[in-house]
Amino acid sequence: MSAEGAPVPVAVITGAAGGIGTRLMRRFGAAGYEVVGLDLGTALPEGEDRYLACDITDQARVEATFATIMSRTGRIDVLVNNAGISAIGAFEDHGVDIHRRVLEVNYLGAVACTQAALPALRATRGRVVTMSSVAGFAPVLGRPAYVGAKHAVTGLFDALRPELAADGVGVTVVHPTFVTHGLREAAARADGTERSTTGAQVTPDDVARAVLRAVRRDRDRVLVGRIARLSWHVRRLAPAGYVRLMTRRLRK
Repeated sequence: MSAEGAPVPVAVITGAAGGIGTRLMRRFGAAGYEVVGLDLGTALPEGEDRYLACDITDQARVEATFATIMSRTGRIDVLVNNAGISAIGAFEDHGVDIHRRVLEVNYLGAVACTQAALPALRATRGRVVTMSSVAGFAPVLGRPAYVGAKHAVTGLFDALRPELAADGVGVTVVHPTFVTHGLREAAARADGTERSTTGAQVTPDDVARAVLRAVRRDRDRVLVGRIARLSWHVRRLAPAGYVRLMTRRLRK
């Protein structure tokens, strides 16, 4: 309970040990939430009782972890599906195993966590936030497995929004542009080169700040960064022009 007797809201954040996850933990904690961070056990900081080890691609583990969260906190007000991995390269650079792994983490992991948290979110009339990307609404060159997974997760949560609205549960989809200190890769690039980006990047804290603001304002969709906002509009108004511009910049 808070000093005023009101229950302390609880935020559960997946991928909590990564760059964006760490900032989400700080932002929500500073905003008065009790935060619970989920990540692989090998990634977690030592001596931090705010974190729980959880492989979100293991459904049984996810269900057990959310049962533990409820036994500790008694409620979940916000779930942030932040965990994700990428895979950089051409379509033929990665076999089905890499495509499957990227889909398991980015899409099926979000499905498993949302299903596990949903009874608690219904009880609090809470909100689920899912981290997509510019790659979730536009074709981004050089990472087809990631684009496919992010399109899938965007489509799913856009479809869930009206379904869950009847229970008072909000759905926010977040689309950052390229983020500094980006995602872990499912496989190293065959040529050993760094990922390509286009336009100004945003920081993990930019993303975390935008997520917290979206939760406070009950926003359905958030475009983080100037390039994300520009891409959203150009992709719809001039799709062929968007593809030409993106292809030219990412192939530099």
